[in-house]
Amino acid sequence: MKIALEATGKIGSRAARVLLAERSVEAIGLIGRRSTSGDPRVSTITDLAGWDVVASDDIEHIKRRYRQASDHGIPLVVPTNQAVVTPNPDIPFVVGANPRFGLAASLAAHECTRHESPMEAVVAWTEPGRPLRRGLPLVFPQPIGNLWAESGDDVWPQAPPGTQFLAAPVEGPWTGLAVRVTAATPEGVEVRTLGVADDSYFLGGIAFAAAVLAAGTGAYPVGVNYPTAAFGTYLERALKAGLEIATFHELR
Repeated sequence: MKIALEATGKIGSRAARVLLAERSVEAIGLIGRRSTSGDPRVSTITDLAGWDVVASDDIEHIKRRYRQASDHGIPLVVPTNQAVVTPNPDIPFVVGANPRFGLAASLAAHECTRHESPMEAVVAWTEPGRPLRRGLPLVFPQPIGNLWAESGDDVWPQAPPGTQFLAAPVEGPWTGLAVRVTAATPEGVEVRTLGVADDSYFLGGIAFAAAVLAAGTGAYPVGVNYPTAAFGTYLERALKAGLEIATFHELR
């Protein structure tokens, strides 16, 4: 797989490290930037001809990257979820390749599809800010722990009706994700909780890189897609990249 990458910030730089650790990556072409990695697979490029997928964390120039990717008929992946540059893209255009719209939503999609009709689904994440003193209680893996949360963005448009989306402000370098799905099973009411806690930039890099790798293998159709459109492939790539998930299972 040959990846054209525009990395202007820490998330893009972390994603580059994740991509270089993937054996299927034959080459990474840095757009407008010199490589300091010392890896012979990395070079500086100005033309997208011959590359399999384009990835950019440069929010200000997404329209230009989209036009270039469209001209060459290759997928474009961006970490922002506010990047729709045309109502009818003619290439796979993956948006929201970040911990909330990517990892948290895909974990929820994975859990919900295990059941025909989940009774309840909760998708939660942390975001930078002063912790709340009241709200809805949430538990994230350590070192984040217990937090109060409030209603957050709908990070999974295809979620079952009634799904709760919760955001919990927290200070420090860590990001937490939590998914809880309740469903009836032959053994009783099953409650499965998945949790993630890790360095914010590390998780951001994984969330971005996993979507790039999935798009590079043709996992996403033409049009605007969130990572959840191919959540199985996306999560597989994230796990290989180092995503660690804590699981708690309860029967009631």
